[in-house]
Amino acid sequence: MDANELIDETVSSWGEQRPDLDFEAMRVALGINVVTAQYSEIYGDLIKSLGITLGEFDVLATLRRNGKRGVLTPKELARVAMISPSGLTNRLTRLENMGHIDRQMDPADRRSSLVRLTSKGAKTADVAIERLSGEMNAVFQGLNKRDLEAFTRVIEALLGNVKSKMSKVSI
Repeated sequence: MDANELIDETVSSWGEQRPDLDFEAMRVALGINVVTAQYSEIYGDLIKSLGITLGEFDVLATLRRNGKRGVLTPKELARVAMISPSGLTNRLTRLENMGHIDRQMDPADRRSSLVRLTSKGAKTADVAIERLSGEMNAVFQGLNKRDLEAFTRVIEALLGNVKSKMSKVSI
C-alpha cells in the first residue's frame, strides 16, 4: 500500500467511526508527515555520505550562509541555526575535530569564542547544499510557480497557527 492509499484509508476509517468530525486537516497533516519523513531520509543519506550528521550540516550551513567570512559566536550560531546551546557544544567539538571549524577566543568578550568555518568546512557545506538543492528541485519538479507560491503561503499560515498554539501550551 502506498502512502496516499494509507492516508485515504486512515481518514476514511476515522470518518466511519467518527462521522461527526472533519478529517480533511488530518489528511493534509498526514501527507505533510509522510513527505517530511521521506524527504528527511533522502536528506540524511545525502549528508551522511559526506561524513557528517544533519546537525553538523546545520552548523556548517549556518556559518557558510550567515558568518562574516564564516565567523559567528556560539550564541549567534545557536540563535540562527535554532539549536540549543548544549546541542551546539557537542556539534562544535565534533566539527572542530574533523577540521571543518576553528574556535578562537573572542577578543571582544573573553567569556565567549568565535567559531570560524575552515576551507574544508566551507567546501563540505557547498557540496552538501548543491546536492540538497538538486534533490529539493527534483522533489518539487512538476509543480508550477503559482502552485509553489500558494504552497508557501499555506505553510507560512500554518507556521503562524502552530506558533500561536505553542505559545498557549503549558506543561
